[in-house]
Amino acid sequence: MAQISINKVAIALTVICCLVCAKPTSALYLKSPCPAIFTYQVDPQTDLIYGLVEINNIVLGRVAKLNVDLSIGGQLPSNIVGSLNLLKSLQSILPTVLRIALNGQTICPGYRAQGRVITNINLEHTLYTQQLHSLLQNQNQNGQHSVELETRFQSQPQLQPLLRPQWNNPTARPGSLVRPNPGRTTVTPPASATSSCGKPLNGVLKRFSINGELVDKGQFPWLVPLFDRVQVNNPKYICGSTIITKRHLVTAAHCVYDVDSFMRPERILAVPGMYNVDNFFDEGAQFADVDAVIPHEDYDHEDDLNDADVAVLRLKTPLDFTDNVVPICLWHGENDVTKIIGQEGFVAGWGWTDRGPSTVPTYIKSTVVNKRECGTNLARIFPNSARIFCGDGRGSTPCNGDSGSGLILKRGNQYFLRGIVSKGQLNPETLKCDASKYAIYTDIAPFRFWLKNAISY
Repeated sequence: MAQISINKVAIALTVICCLVCAKPTSALYLKSPCPAIFTYQVDPQTDLIYGLVEINNIVLGRVAKLNVDLSIGGQLPSNIVGSLNLLKSLQSILPTVLRIALNGQTICPGYRAQGRVITNINLEHTLYTQQLHSLLQNQNQNGQHSVELETRFQSQPQLQPLLRPQWNNPTARPGSLVRPNPGRTTVTPPASATSSCGKPLNGVLKRFSINGELVDKGQFPWLVPLFDRVQVNNPKYICGSTIITKRHLVTAAHCVYDVDSFMRPERILAVPGMYNVDNFFDEGAQFADVDAVIPHEDYDHEDDLNDADVAVLRLKTPLDFTDNVVPICLWHGENDVTKIIGQEGFVAGWGWTDRGPSTVPTYIKSTVVNKRECGTNLARIFPNSARIFCGDGRGSTPCNGDSGSGLILKRGNQYFLRGIVSKGQLNPETLKCDASKYAIYTDIAPFRFWLKNAISY
């Protein structure tokens, strides 16, 4: 539940947090550390105790991300922590306020509950005000200041295999596609034609996926998160992508495919320079609308052995290259995948880690293996003509959310894009990504001329 009041300058945010089903007298024993911001309230009709958060002077046009950390002197079942029915079955246990933060800044320092076992709970609420709402929706709302709220609670992870993402979009129309014309000769020079591509601010060798390592900001500056804004006020992270020119990103085709057609360009939001996918205030982030979705013509969503899982996204406006926004170098040289067998590449993204979902990127090192070895590991047969290769992470693997990210190889003092994360394997016993299995990458090298044609649009 939420209540909003709006004026021309700022808005006041009022959020009601259902805390616990408890007797009203329980609230008398707890005092708020900051009564001007947080108070314990009792619903006179239900005797339900809830917490009321009130914040004034939130500037229009900015995101207001609210975090409420609570502390309980007791152990809770892990399968209900953070759910909407957080403490429904527990009586007379009321959480204390540990901390309230707005956009990462503490506005109410609290205190930890007392007890032999302490349970901490984090509740999160993101408010998108009108100007940013218009940016995310990519359309004019005729100047009306309206605010919609959606509260997200941390919940027990529901792990799924690395498959094509699906969203509930009953009103979606067939995607707007651009098919490259093989006869076109006017080609925009790719970013790799310059000496500035493939050079991160920080050295790449420095937690990415299962058993991976944390990425430093600027370490993979060509890495771009993609968001689905089917829910306008709550863009959902879906996949990674890679900058190849000022106006083009490359990703996996299945990342931008929904149910029975490719997603419409206006539904996709790319944010180059973003580090934390939960922080739309991230310094240096550039909001980029997609102008066209260009999948490879051989991509078949129904074919599990499809080897053309690649798509180019054309942006409406050119990017500004900075320390945190840099293109990768496109692969040049031989297409023969046997020439890179045994070489070690890097893959970064916002996929699941061994600790669950990650809001900041992590990376792994992956060694290219031959198709025979890959087939043995995955118990399947790959034809020699398949435009894929497999990577052995030696205990690490890309996972949910890493699809579309690139595998890069170093040549001299630059990094070149050679693969795109396409498929991973799920452990049926643990329901987690199986780090003992190889990951499948779309081999970019055979698509070099198609890419050159795609970025000419």
